[in-house]
Amino acid sequence: MKQLAVSICWICLASLGFGQEARIPVPINDPGDRFELIGKLGIPLGELATVRGVAIEGPEKGYEGGPNLLVQMINGKPTQRHIRIPMTPYFYDFQGKSRSRRKKPFEIVNGSTYSMLAYETGGFVGIPSEAYKAGGIPIQTTGFYFRNSLTVFPMEKTNAVEWKPIDFIGTTALLSGTAENEGDVATIRTPEWKLILTDLRKWSEAEEGKQAEVFGVVRATDESDIFRVEKGRARLTLLEDQVGREVALRGIAYTKQGEWLFSYRDNVLQVEGLEELIEGNARLYKEPIEITGLLVEAEKSINEQIRKKTGFDYEVRYTVRNAKVTAADELLAPELMLDD
Repeated sequence: MKQLAVSICWICLASLGFGQEARIPVPINDPGDRFELIGKLGIPLGELATVRGVAIEGPEKGYEGGPNLLVQMINGKPTQRHIRIPMTPYFYDFQGKSRSRRKKPFEIVNGSTYSMLAYETGGFVGIPSEAYKAGGIPIQTTGFYFRNSLTVFPMEKTNAVEWKPIDFIGTTALLSGTAENEGDVATIRTPEWKLILTDLRKWSEAEEGKQAEVFGVVRATDESDIFRVEKGRARLTLLEDQVGREVALRGIAYTKQGEWLFSYRDNVLQVEGLEELIEGNARLYKEPIEITGLLVEAEKSINEQIRKKTGFDYEVRYTVRNAKVTAADELLAPELMLDD
């Protein structure tokens, strides 16, 4: 009998009350031959895999704090999907050594890239809403959901993952390089490869030579180092290159002590009227959104105002004026902040 792969996320939906007619009863303790439980990595739970990614600190609240991994490669294949998953060592510490065998404890450096052999596991955490109501005691918790985690064998620091067109032939990818024109044709180049941006306008004189990116379907050509991008969307990447221009920025809106902020890559921005734009639309809060508007340099006093209000030292260098906001597709790995 052909196995039916059932993603863990579908199991989670049952606890949220979505799609009553689409529920599929899954025997967790004895799935038998019909079901195979698939985790965030896209492979069966418990299956060993070689995983590579960037170490970050998990959320302060909830069940996913501590060391987390932003996964960028699975069994040698790059992925740009947003996969953040908590890590626990298989035995002793993350290099398989006890404290007594070390002169100093092994420490994971957030923002560094690590490679490891690991398997994905998990279990349900939190309290179902009906049980929380029945308990009648206000306690800090989360909703009832399946928490995935990586059980890690000895890990080692390695070079950062480089996104290359050759790894995404026939699929969509977000790739970056230098904006250049060849006649009336826009391209993005690195020393190793060139992307021809099909059906997109050429770069302006102000854009040429700047860091740029394109998201679209990657196609091969007869040349091993030249690729085409179809159905693409291209733009400059660095904020300093876009001051005084209309921008479209994908990121996350959130609050700190009542101060509304917007995260774009490794930047924190002020967006005028952000609270009003998000208010009444809960699906836009702490979810992927696209902010459009005019990018300007922030007033020098804004950082002191934010520090006094929140107690956090942010470096807010830019403000978006005349902003509009729309829901966006899931952020990709190159778009994520390292303290995501």
